[in-house]
Amino acid sequence: MSIWPTTTCKSIPISMKNKITLYLFVFTALILIFQLVNSKKILDDIAGKLSTQKIENDSLEITVFKLQSRLDEVSDFNLEGNDYALGYFENINLDDIANRVKDQLYETNLLREKNDLIPYAAMDRTFLINKVKVLNHKWIIADFSDGTHWGELLLTYKIDQSGKIDFELQQHFLYPTPD
Repeated sequence: MSIWPTTTCKSIPISMKNKITLYLFVFTALILIFQLVNSKKILDDIAGKLSTQKIENDSLEITVFKLQSRLDEVSDFNLEGNDYALGYFENINLDDIANRVKDQLYETNLLREKNDLIPYAAMDRTFLINKVKVLNHKWIIADFSDGTHWGELLLTYKIDQSGKIDFELQQHFLYPTPD
């Protein structure tokens, strides 16, 4: 025995068929209208996000361009990017000259109580070299501090055939303490 009625469409009156068809048509139309409105909202939201993302991307491109320009300017005075200065060291068999110079300059922090390259007497603590930039085959800029007082040095350096590096102080400056 089947649970479904065995009546056929022939036994359903025409008015009932029309009502069912009308209900199905209205239900289908409502679903289509809902889908249309929902799709339009989704499309508008995606278009808004896309325009916002495009504006953000344009802004980031400008920022990247500015940063690249600054990086190019900073790299102008750098031993690694200066082929003329690197050519000066062709006869000396050393690898990574800039790092060797920096390391040896930082070692002056460890050797003695007073760093001979820093011409200021210790005030609160001993002055130590913090940052070093090797400009070319002759010049170095260095930053020094004792934690309270800050200053900068302009040094020259020479590397002999054996790889020994000699530093010579050219100019120095100690910033006034802000009170």
